[in-house]
Amino acid sequence: MKARVRWPSLVLLAILPLTLLASMATRSEAHEASSPHVSVASPEYGVVFISSAEDRSPGSGRTSESLAQQYERGLSTGAAWNRWPLYWFNIEQSPGNFNWAAQDATVKEDIAHGLQLNAILLGTPGFYTTDGIVRASRPPRLRPGQLSLDAVERATPQGLFEPVFADGTDNPGEGKKPNPANKWATFVWLAVNRYKPGGELAQANGWPAGVGVTHWEMWNEPDLDIFWNAPLADYARLLKVGFLIAKQADPNAQVLFAGLANNYAKLNYYRDVLAIFANDPLAADHDYFHDILATHSYFHAWKSWYHVYRAAGAMREYGLDKPIWLNESGVPAWDDYPGPVWDPMSALRATAAEQADYVIQSAFYAVFAGADNIFHFQLYDGCGNQPAGTDFPPHNGELCDDKGQYQGKPCAGDANGLFRNPTDMSCFTQHPQPGSARPTLAAFQTLTTHLVDVEPYWRKRQGEADACAMQRPDGSIYRQPPQEWIAFYREATDERLVGMWTLCDRQETAIIDATSPDGRATIIFADGRTQIIAAVDGHYSIQLPPATNRNPFPGQSVNPLFPIGGSPVILVEKEDRTPPNLPFNAYLSSVMGGVPWPEQ
Repeated sequence: MKARVRWPSLVLLAILPLTLLASMATRSEAHEASSPHVSVASPEYGVVFISSAEDRSPGSGRTSESLAQQYERGLSTGAAWNRWPLYWFNIEQSPGNFNWAAQDATVKEDIAHGLQLNAILLGTPGFYTTDGIVRASRPPRLRPGQLSLDAVERATPQGLFEPVFADGTDNPGEGKKPNPANKWATFVWLAVNRYKPGGELAQANGWPAGVGVTHWEMWNEPDLDIFWNAPLADYARLLKVGFLIAKQADPNAQVLFAGLANNYAKLNYYRDVLAIFANDPLAADHDYFHDILATHSYFHAWKSWYHVYRAAGAMREYGLDKPIWLNESGVPAWDDYPGPVWDPMSALRATAAEQADYVIQSAFYAVFAGADNIFHFQLYDGCGNQPAGTDFPPHNGELCDDKGQYQGKPCAGDANGLFRNPTDMSCFTQHPQPGSARPTLAAFQTLTTHLVDVEPYWRKRQGEADACAMQRPDGSIYRQPPQEWIAFYREATDERLVGMWTLCDRQETAIIDATSPDGRATIIFADGRTQIIAAVDGHYSIQLPPATNRNPFPGQSVNPLFPIGGSPVILVEKEDRTPPNLPFNAYLSSVMGGVPWPEQ
């Protein structure tokens, strides 16, 4: 029978109710044109799971040839960053017994291929859990392309509230060592000392100064119970301990607040942790115990702006200004194996073409809001949110039983990868073109080629004012123009880049004034194609395809929104002037004809 497949579980609780989305969209009209900090060389790009230690674990079946090809494909994306987890429970296999072999091999390969690593530290060993369920040691588990934890692994580790340092204090100082009773402090200390520039692995391999792991993410999605099933205060403590001990091991280490799922039930998680730190006498002197805030966004492209914008707002409340990374983003395809190809309205999914459109729209939104680094989830499909070993041949739903399973495991999976799984993965090995690229690869390469070294410029919604109407659940109508325009400026080349797409199911013509001296520009499509266009009477006319994605949020049968706009077009042209030395909002006001620009 053909079963309707559930939505991807990792983003289930991150989806906001339609009532809130509608109200946010209304409020955003007054704010979202403004932009916080963006670093000069922004953005950088990464891909989750270009590699991982589990790819090299015994029993994974991966060969050196397939791993070499995996790196080749990862580098072809244009990404400079890799992100993967160092599972504590796979490394400390019994109390005090650490096996770093698979992690060593993976870090060495990342370094050899010139990749920087966003390393995630997570996963409480069963013998250190404090939830009353104590489990003995066990061999490592394979989790290729999968992050989820089981009950004991997402529990508070023993000794977390013990002093950080062996002298019985939380105060860093020269020569101090971790408190052995604080198991998390010990693990972070060992990991950072092993992989930092000048650390154990660097010395053993003769790496030059500065080469090693510098960015450490303290857990993943603590606002989701499937990753952190413990009180908010416990995560605040885990972050604090991790920060202090990582900095003690390597003063140049950069510590990330764990990437947030933006679970609606805990939407203020970051702000709530900051409130705890505001009462901590050590927080102000230690950067509120993090250097970078990481956040995640899936399916609804505009939310990539919203989540970054909200994070920046929370920082400002506490006088902070830190980099923000969108270090997971994407949407799974339903119309390609292993997705539910028989279920075009499966929640939180898209076609492979819409998936590519999302990649560009999400990045434009996030970078305009202030994101400094954009990561795509993920290189291959891996196992997605399904158990290791989930596999089946391509089918049209006939293999699904009445529980939505095939041979006791899910009968569909999450087609998130820039590339489809090769045949030696532990899941979803039966695609007719194993290892081949999806359209998302070309879209991501378009970003890594063109949306680089830019700073936010301006943002508009253009076209007939009431063209895109959405009925709210209360029956009222929210109206908006049908075209989204987001512009960036590249000072090094005196160019502006304008991403344009439709917001509803209308084909639109974008008419934008030319600024280049010769009235010529390049337009770039989501598949990487380029075309030279000439201005007519001082403006360019660009055709924008209609939006097509109406896949629902959980609990909906029909989505009144278009979570992904129509296929985007990027205009690139020389500017005929250099931005004057004015404050950002004053400059925007000047180029907008004196119209006041909203403050944040």
